[in-house]
Amino acid sequence: MNFNLQHRKYLDRIKASVFRKQQQQHDPHHQLHLQPTAALPIDNIIDNDNPNQSHIDNDLSLVPITSPPDNPDEYPSTFFLSPVTSNESYNVYSDLSVAAQEFHHIEPQSPASSVDDIQTEREEEETDNDAVMADEEEQQEEAEEEEEEPFSPLLSFPLEILYTILEYVYVDNDISSINANLEKFANTIPLLLKKFHHLSLCFLYKYTIFNRPHSFDKFLNNLISNPIIGKYVEFMDFQQFTSIGLGRTGRMNQEIQMVTYKTISKALSMTPNLLEFLASENIQDDLNVTVLDYLFNKLLKIKALDFCGASSELFAQAFDELTITRDELSITKLSFHDCSNLSSEVFSKIFPHLTTLSRLDLNHTSITSTILLKLPATIQLTHLSLARCSKLTTKDLINFLVNHPAVNRGSLQWLNLQIDSNVVSPLSDIYLLYTMKHLNAPNLKYLNIGGMPTNYKVLLTIRAKFPQLESLNISHAHVSVEELNEFMKDNTQIKYLDLTSIKSVSSNLSMFMKKNFRSGLEALEFDYKVLYDYTSSGDYITVQPVQTSYVEELGRPATWKFYDNEGRRSWIYKTDDVAKKANQNLNTSNLVFYDLETGNKIVNSVKKPEFLKYASRKINCSIGYYNLNGYRSKKNLDESYCWPVEFSQRGIYNYYSLNVK
Repeated sequence: MNFNLQHRKYLDRIKASVFRKQQQQHDPHHQLHLQPTAALPIDNIIDNDNPNQSHIDNDLSLVPITSPPDNPDEYPSTFFLSPVTSNESYNVYSDLSVAAQEFHHIEPQSPASSVDDIQTEREEEETDNDAVMADEEEQQEEAEEEEEEPFSPLLSFPLEILYTILEYVYVDNDISSINANLEKFANTIPLLLKKFHHLSLCFLYKYTIFNRPHSFDKFLNNLISNPIIGKYVEFMDFQQFTSIGLGRTGRMNQEIQMVTYKTISKALSMTPNLLEFLASENIQDDLNVTVLDYLFNKLLKIKALDFCGASSELFAQAFDELTITRDELSITKLSFHDCSNLSSEVFSKIFPHLTTLSRLDLNHTSITSTILLKLPATIQLTHLSLARCSKLTTKDLINFLVNHPAVNRGSLQWLNLQIDSNVVSPLSDIYLLYTMKHLNAPNLKYLNIGGMPTNYKVLLTIRAKFPQLESLNISHAHVSVEELNEFMKDNTQIKYLDLTSIKSVSSNLSMFMKKNFRSGLEALEFDYKVLYDYTSSGDYITVQPVQTSYVEELGRPATWKFYDNEGRRSWIYKTDDVAKKANQNLNTSNLVFYDLETGNKIVNSVKKPEFLKYASRKINCSIGYYNLNGYRSKKNLDESYCWPVEFSQRGIYNYYSLNVK
């Protein structure tokens, strides 16, 4: 309690200090002590008529990837509103010049003074000498408090250590969204110490997420007003960006010049340290050749590009006009997931320059087997998706998967070869068996061959060749329940199975679950109607093992819960039967709870089941919000981050990953 009281007093002193600075700017007696502007360098002259002018020296630079500035006095004294906050929220840490103009109608007075007229107070002070002396002593004490910041043991640490401390507290493990975390960080950490106040800029603008055009417009205005903060931006996230729901037509969106190729390219030109650019189909018409030129040629540190779902004519035309001017690109993760309108020539001119590539998503594109051979022989792919690529030919596809150095040196961990069930497979059952036998991927953890002619021999080959396999999709396979049981016998490694549209399982699902009671299986994907009925109309089901002895007890039954994505895909997954009822009552309750001490609303964050990372059909190209510092500490993150992490796939990315069959 003593700490909270002292902390509250300290915050009050900070607010009083800011108020006094605003007061001094309008105090005519204080202005008499200022030096004439003619004696100052022209770069340091501040135009009071321009409220948007920055107090930041243009020569000041801070590389956020290494360390904070050595001289904290040169660090920007202003604190900018996070680009993810609401447009109506007021920035109490805005530029002092702006704040002063907003309060220009307020007469200079002490924060503790009454609302009485100042002239009356001066007359009373002239008649009462004791009050004058007391007031002078109080002002002197306040001046001393303003000059010397209250002592804190953290002040003895160098800025590099303080920066590291903020890295640990930047992400709250109990948050329900990235926006909530940024709001919480902005309202707490910067208020503790002056140094924290300065360093917080690096973190507030590190991961920029844009849900609406106004948030991007506010972000860009802050960049233009204070270009220094552009060096802190490392991630631009448009996964959840949309203008739908604002009552606008398509023509209105074109007329509102908030998010266009001009504004996006302007933002990219001011963010030289950008590492990830996560686009989506919602900004596909704004990704012209100028924007692409920045992403592929001018941003030298870019590591991840994702154009998920973009397939418009303007988007394809921009890639046709793009010219790669750099011999070697720094991109390690590249996704053209469902970019079906791009011509094969686009991939032909990009692939030879991807000398550091590790993840490549070509789902539902016009890629050909011949162009795949143009990938540099020096790269080692860990994630590869060739799903629903109708132009792949049998011979060249097998040649690439078996012989190309990018995939035949044991680096592959994630492979998606799924095809639509109504399309002729590029690999027959014999060629599929040959490919699985000669595929050099001992570390493979995810394999999707849904729609292909999978038989029992292929299953046995998969079990022998890929001992670390955790997720397997064999939908539409030609196997019996007995063969599946034999495949899963003593198999504790596989955690996820997709058995969709396997006819032999439909009527024997209950027996399959009992037979594999002691396996490592955590989730099973199957047809919606079958799972819905099996779990008593989408609820829970308890599964017991097959009774083999009348002496030994069967043990505790396992509880499996039904989960679906609006009827498109459905699963059952193993859960804890003890906490299921409590969680169900908590999640379905309409009551709103508040904290008695703080008065804040208690938000119960409902996390998605962990098994969904095994069900994802889209390659994750983002390092994730929880691992923002990983690019610095590790050279190759793909070995540690095989699966999508929390908050790495949201919005339109989540739709293509989990909703699309």
